[in-house]
Amino acid sequence: MFRKFAATFPCTPRIVAGHVENWPQIEKVLHTNDAVHSVAMSPDRKRIACGLDDGTIQVWDMETGEELCAPLQGHTESITSVAFSPDGYLIVSGSDDTTVRLWDAKTGEALGSPLRGHTACVRSVVISPDGRRIVSGSEDKTIRVWDMETGKVFGAPLYGHTDAVCSVAISPDRNHIISGSHDKTIRLWDAKTREAYGVPLQEHTDCIRSIAISSDGHHIVSGSDDKVNRVWDIETGKALDALQGHTAGVRSVAISPNGKYIVSGSDDTTIQVWDVTCRVLGAPLRGHTANVLSVAISPDGQSIISGSDDRTIRVWDLAFLDGEQPEAPAIYFSSNPTHALRSATSFLQGSKTPTLFGQTKDGWVVGPEGRLLLWIPPYFHPVMYAPGSSLVIPNDTLDLSYFAHGTSWHKCRDPKAVLSS
Repeated sequence: MFRKFAATFPCTPRIVAGHVENWPQIEKVLHTNDAVHSVAMSPDRKRIACGLDDGTIQVWDMETGEELCAPLQGHTESITSVAFSPDGYLIVSGSDDTTVRLWDAKTGEALGSPLRGHTACVRSVVISPDGRRIVSGSEDKTIRVWDMETGKVFGAPLYGHTDAVCSVAISPDRNHIISGSHDKTIRLWDAKTREAYGVPLQEHTDCIRSIAISSDGHHIVSGSDDKVNRVWDIETGKALDALQGHTAGVRSVAISPNGKYIVSGSDDTTIQVWDVTCRVLGAPLRGHTANVLSVAISPDGQSIISGSDDRTIRVWDLAFLDGEQPEAPAIYFSSNPTHALRSATSFLQGSKTPTLFGQTKDGWVVGPEGRLLLWIPPYFHPVMYAPGSSLVIPNDTLDLSYFAHGTSWHKCRDPKAVLSS
């Protein structure tokens, strides 16, 4: 039975000797040449670019997961930030070698000479919505604005931060530049006058690693080494919410194009998704085995892209959040829908749905009338009960040596419990 459905559903997980083997990522995993510092997706959702610790950029086909060209070489130190132009034809990169570079996104060829001006590592680059300007932030505490076509810098650098500028963003109307810094503040700048306005936004208690601005230009989201994401009103400069959930510093934040979701990646190796009310959605997305250094959301809002120190890029499904979700996912023990612990219709087309089942907070899976069916350690719930997932347990690879049932149900928490009738 398992082989039959695994052929149709290749992302079906396997349970072997009581642990998850090859737990599937929602969409795909790309193995890169080195630690991934930055990820970006092209506007047409066909390509993923990543900046690596070895100083190169890799470009991948989103559909096939294949590398589209040889790594882009030209920087002499780590790539810290990459971005696609609005038309998808160009890639811009910033590096620890203090330069900014432009690349042909299709051929991988470097365009022109490196953009020089910063005197320390470039930590962040972004392209204006009209594709005419590049903004870069650096450890030299400054922000620079460059002409996309000529590569020349516009005017003097923007001064104001007292420590490294780790992240920059441009408002959708192109009127504002926003920057986040190691000095624990966010600053807003007038893109035309190049002057800072208002007072620095101060609520974080540690370095600000990443900022993002909503598509309507009304809100800023920031992530910090203080383990907290904060949401700000861009007009008033007031902090609206503090999103707490990560257990280590937040390295990267992103906002979905529709403004409904906030995504953050952390040194705790997880990704968290929050809704517009600042409520965390489901369990953290787990799969990376090292710091998550960069997260992005596809232009169509359907996918999350994450890059990590573990030398992988992972693509996660975000679209399911816009659908009608069941109260609990399904666990199937066979193709017979009466053996399912939730509705089987998402897996067995045309099957009648059984009575709804669920689980208690202490780990018990319960059936009709609250009858206890089995106990699953709560710390396995983020895996076994991930939103929108289905779990198939094949009878030929499930080790029941330590499964307590029948008159031995009271031993379910005993690791030495053995099969008993």
